[in-house]
Amino acid sequence: MANQQSLLVTAALCRLYINNVVYAPSQSVSVSIETGEYEVRGINSPFAQEIAGGGQYSVRGSAGVVRTKNSGGLQAANARPLFSDIAASSYVSLRLEDRSTGETLWSIPKAKLSNVKETVQAKGIYNISFDFVGQILYWPLDLS
Repeated sequence: MANQQSLLVTAALCRLYINNVVYAPSQSVSVSIETGEYEVRGINSPFAQEIAGGGQYSVRGSAGVVRTKNSGGLQAANARPLFSDIAASSYVSLRLEDRSTGETLWSIPKAKLSNVKETVQAKGIYNISFDFVGQILYWPLDLS
């Protein structure tokens, strides 16, 4: 059998970019989109008559990464402000890429980190997990 590449995108082949710089190594990334569609029901009807749009659109997600030595953490990636400038947290761009093909799986040009948790365990590794809120999520065809 010839050497074949899998058609599946696996986590090992994904790279997380923060502000267009690879944030290595990432362990997990999730994103959810609420598009604001809602059910319109008739009087005394147990079933939706239609699905209507026009609600609020929101993008939320989380990521888990590993802290590497002398990396500066999320502050070095410009994802978190210095303590002296804590009130002026800036937007970050987030992008998930398939490193085997170079395809951008999704991109969020403007997001803010809403929660950061750093965990160090005895005989373990230094993990950083963060939640984010984004303005708009772009899929691959949106970017072409």
